[in-house]
Amino acid sequence: MSRNILLLLLIFISCSQHAIAQTDYYYYKGQKIPLILNEDKVVVSIPKDCDKASERILSNVHAQNMINDEVFGIYVISRSDFEKLTSLDFWEEDSKSVILTSSYFTANNEELYSTPYLTVKLKKEDDKDLLLLYAERYGLEIVRQDSFMLLWYILHVNPETEKSPLECANELYESGDFAESVPDFAGSIDLDTAIRNVASAIPEVSSDLYDLQGRRLNAQPTKGIYIRNGKKVVVK
Repeated sequence: MSRNILLLLLIFISCSQHAIAQTDYYYYKGQKIPLILNEDKVVVSIPKDCDKASERILSNVHAQNMINDEVFGIYVISRSDFEKLTSLDFWEEDSKSVILTSSYFTANNEELYSTPYLTVKLKKEDDKDLLLLYAERYGLEIVRQDSFMLLWYILHVNPETEKSPLECANELYESGDFAESVPDFAGSIDLDTAIRNVASAIPEVSSDLYDLQGRRLNAQPTKGIYIRNGKKVVVK
């Protein structure tokens, strides 16, 4: 086989694998946004009231990144560490308390970590009962209603929830019953020192400043990288 033919074959295989990888997606403003699964990392979310499980898990893995929010400790670990966890005696019991989600790359090669949260925007205030119906059907917990954008609700999956936050958000949007339904992602840029609360999962509003997931901000941003007029802005 000639060198040129071999090179073309390798390019074809690479492009094919890239296309296959882009099977995940989420919706933003009605647009389907592709995601590329990062198979090298796993996101483990442990409820704050599961101290013993958290101690056992974290003593056996290296957390590459961490998000500390009000409900969960959210840890990004390597695939090899996760496989190690599943072989330990305590994992079968502790796994009943944790939520596993995935790491992704965007089309721009930004790394995103899926958290247990998703946010849903009702079409009208009377649709609250409809949201309750979907939450019960999917095994979701409604955390709260946003105090300013009253049609927005934040929810999270539970360890017993059969589908991922990404799948739940997509299916709620695809049902046509809601104005928007968006999974929550955390970026990899400032996770080492990030401290979040559940409000960070709600798409926020401003006239000119956006986070890396395209969500507008309505408050003074903390340090990190944001988007203004299509360009990156670094807040220190």
